[in-house]
Amino acid sequence: MISTQPIGVFDSGLGGLNVLKELRRLLPGEDFAYLADNRNSPYGTKTKNEIIAFLLKAIRFFENLPAKLIVFACNTASVFLDSLKEATELPLLGVVGPTVAEAKKAGRNLAVLATAATIESGAYQRLLGKIRRFRKGSIVYLQCSEFVTAIERGLLDCAESRSLVKEKLSGLSGLDTIVLACTHFELYRKEIREVFPEARLVSSGMATAESVKRYLKKNDLLNPKKEAGTISLYITGEFSSFRNLADWILNGQRFLKADLAEEAGKKR
Repeated sequence: MISTQPIGVFDSGLGGLNVLKELRRLLPGEDFAYLADNRNSPYGTKTKNEIIAFLLKAIRFFENLPAKLIVFACNTASVFLDSLKEATELPLLGVVGPTVAEAKKAGRNLAVLATAATIESGAYQRLLGKIRRFRKGSIVYLQCSEFVTAIERGLLDCAESRSLVKEKLSGLSGLDTIVLACTHFELYRKEIREVFPEARLVSSGMATAESVKRYLKKNDLLNPKKEAGTISLYITGEFSSFRNLADWILNGQRFLKADLAEEAGKKR
């Protein structure tokens, strides 16, 4: 691994761009390669074996770039990190640990919003269950995979998205904290806030970015260059609508290139 190599960031679609945005803000001199497997999205409804197969392909993609590490900016992918570490020499960092660490600062009555695959993995249940003060409160786990599908369709900050979120959360009450255990859900922060205006919303972007920075510093992998880094965007499926939404999420941050992942792999 060389410090000037890019940081690989992976998600099944748009959600990880929120993590990339925080990484870019905290590490402006780093180059980033973002891979979105939107052809196989959403991951949250897939089986464990299907997800691992997708992730192995993503790892090979980043090895071929080459990247210096991979950030799985996807909760569903992150819960399978332990199953993947033997498959590559690249460091693999996820979002679940940093998100749980951030949740430690929150209240006692939590709702964890996640995909079906994340909830079924038991990752958040195991980690949050180790925190003593949460044992005296209550934690509700709510499967919200339909949020991912709606977001990927571009339903953001509109009447339909507000109605979807309001209906899904209608059975919850007495919450002081809501954990957004899917990086896509950050894009519904406004809609969730309208339903629970007083609850603290915990998401993975900043916590994950800080975790990555600590890792780079500890392992002497920070890029030494002074000028601003670049972002390369790769996707596996339909391109035009993804690019428009990516520009919207990243507030116009420029892209060095934007190729389909298959084509990019052939060029290397």
